[in-house]
Amino acid sequence: MRNEQNQDKYQKTVASLYEITKVINSGNDLEYVLKFVSREIVSLLSAETASVMLLDESGTELLSKASFGLTPEEEKNITFKVGEGVAGWVVQNGSSARIGDVDQDPRFKVSEHQVNKILSLLAVPLKVHNSIIGVLTATHSSRDAFDISDETILTLLGNSIVLDIENARLYRLSITDPLTKVYNRQFMFTKLPEEISRSSRYGTPLSIILFDVDFFKKFNDTYGHNAGDYVLKQLASFVKDRIRSPDMLIRYGGEEFLIVAPEAGLQDAYVMAERIRQEVEKAEFSYEGQDLRVTISLGVVQYTGGLRPEDFIRLADNALYLAKQNGRNRAEKA
Repeated sequence: MRNEQNQDKYQKTVASLYEITKVINSGNDLEYVLKFVSREIVSLLSAETASVMLLDESGTELLSKASFGLTPEEEKNITFKVGEGVAGWVVQNGSSARIGDVDQDPRFKVSEHQVNKILSLLAVPLKVHNSIIGVLTATHSSRDAFDISDETILTLLGNSIVLDIENARLYRLSITDPLTKVYNRQFMFTKLPEEISRSSRYGTPLSIILFDVDFFKKFNDTYGHNAGDYVLKQLASFVKDRIRSPDMLIRYGGEEFLIVAPEAGLQDAYVMAERIRQEVEKAEFSYEGQDLRVTISLGVVQYTGGLRPEDFIRLADNALYLAKQNGRNRAEKA
């Protein structure tokens, strides 16, 4: 009976691996793939929750990147440092952990954000080129919910996605500004021509907003470059939270940023720029006991046929220059 159950489980695993491969090859983004894998883990192992945790850029902390069965609050906030909790132990030791009763295992750590009851826990490392980049986990509220066959299946699932995760991670690093974590200039050189081509092909509007921090050199001279870097990071996060999902925030250079706004005409982009400007003006960024404040100037332009990307940006730069000439802390249209 047990062999028949295992055979059935492995057949379902093969089918699941096929579906995961289809999802990956269909060009879906990594977040969607990891969410799909989490759902497959729950289905295959009869688990109650599953999650995919990846190491951060420093390689010292596991962050939840996708889950199934967890609340949004759990998924967002459950993290473990390497060596901390069961997931952290798996990274540190490079070995799987299958626990029938977490109450009896000293490695288990209850997170303050944990909502789901956990008694059984299964965690396997995601390994690529002899390095560990993350952990797959499955949990259940009953004791001894997972056996060795479940551990094998979870390991197979991990092996099926680990290279795609690593490639996506490396690509993301290549297009991400290391300080602010928004897109970098290299990304812009690829993406802006694509958006121009799409706008021309379908006749949809496309606008860009170029902005920078007013008197930033004076700010650095007053508060120091560490404070300046901190404010740039906070400002980037602040603005990113206030643009639409299709919009892209790019660090253009130094204290300059570019927002690419597909399907936004000049007036819509100007309204967005002015709203962001007003909210930045009111914002305070706390740094070493000080509440730091900055303002920004913005140049807004809509794409018109025949413009090369560099000319498009130059028009936005001209509008930004006009904003500075007219007193700063304002938005101007080209």
